[in-house]
Amino acid sequence: MEFDFQYQITKFIFYSPVAFIQNQFFPNAIKNIEFSSDTIGLNILLGLLLIISLLLVVGLQFFRLSTERIIPLFKLLSAYYVAIVFLKYGFDKIFKRQFYLPEPNILYSNFGSLTRDTLFWSTMGTSHIYSIVTGAIEVLAGALILFKRTRIAGFFLALIVSINILLINISFDISVKLFTSFLLMVVFFNLYAVLKTTYVFFIQHKAVQLPASVHNDIPVNKRVHAGLCAVIVGLVLTPAISTRNFNDDNTQRPLLHGAYQIEHFTVNNDSLNRNDFPYRRFFIHRNDYIIFQKEDETMVDYFFEINEGAKQMTITDYENNKISVTYNYNAKEGDLQLSFGNKAHWTIQSKALNWKALPALQDGMHYTIDEIK
Repeated sequence: MEFDFQYQITKFIFYSPVAFIQNQFFPNAIKNIEFSSDTIGLNILLGLLLIISLLLVVGLQFFRLSTERIIPLFKLLSAYYVAIVFLKYGFDKIFKRQFYLPEPNILYSNFGSLTRDTLFWSTMGTSHIYSIVTGAIEVLAGALILFKRTRIAGFFLALIVSINILLINISFDISVKLFTSFLLMVVFFNLYAVLKTTYVFFIQHKAVQLPASVHNDIPVNKRVHAGLCAVIVGLVLTPAISTRNFNDDNTQRPLLHGAYQIEHFTVNNDSLNRNDFPYRRFFIHRNDYIIFQKEDETMVDYFFEINEGAKQMTITDYENNKISVTYNYNAKEGDLQLSFGNKAHWTIQSKALNWKALPALQDGMHYTIDEIK
């Protein structure tokens, strides 16, 4: 299990004030505050941070304290922060931990029934090459930012990447717009001092000298810097190394994971025609959800816990109602029987579908349209 240091620290400091404000002014907000992007809880957190920042600025001005070393310090800290973010998300892409392989229930859904963010995420997840290339670019940006001599180049690369990501998030309504906007502002904060100089050099083709503020960095001991870099890379790579999961597409899926076609249904030993049964397929999701697909293509999902020794599942709906299910699985034939209720009042007989053979998951590239059949 991964330990999110940033989330735990944020929760320890800000959970109580954020929860208080949310409960007082936003009664319809998600009750489980996790500070995930585009939630009311995260917006409240950023509002509190803005207020704290303004108070610090006012305090510095009131006490006439010099900011000569404060701004370079924040630039240095923000540089390490941006490097961590780009390294983390870059390696997550390379190891297929971000754009993961679409689940069977997504692959058997109608195109028009899926939201734009699900469509984008799932499409990206079908291409291993795309994940590796985009991840490598982000890793390169993060690595360049870690070192003083290449930091400006790294931030310019991060700027291009961040603008593209924000455009994607807005265009496909992906729920990390707020975080991406914040990241873009942090990148811009580190670049604003050299934007004019860059324009003059590349557009007007004139000789320039970097402004003094660029050289006015906080000095970091080489050994301390090397130690920080080692810690950062270690934290970023620990999840993949600890699980030995360097390509999530090949990770072993849980027992019964997959897609199943319902072939037979009985109620109290009386068989029903398929037309009399409202479901055509069901799917076992890797995150312990069983999802039933109706004849009209709509889906309903339930959380389940499995006891492999007893060959039983406990299915729970969103109102916390539970039902016991006994399963009988023949892996060789792909047959899965589900018997619902303690006395097996109704039973589903199903056949596993070869969902990995679907066209969306096939590798390869066509050089000419003549190859497409």
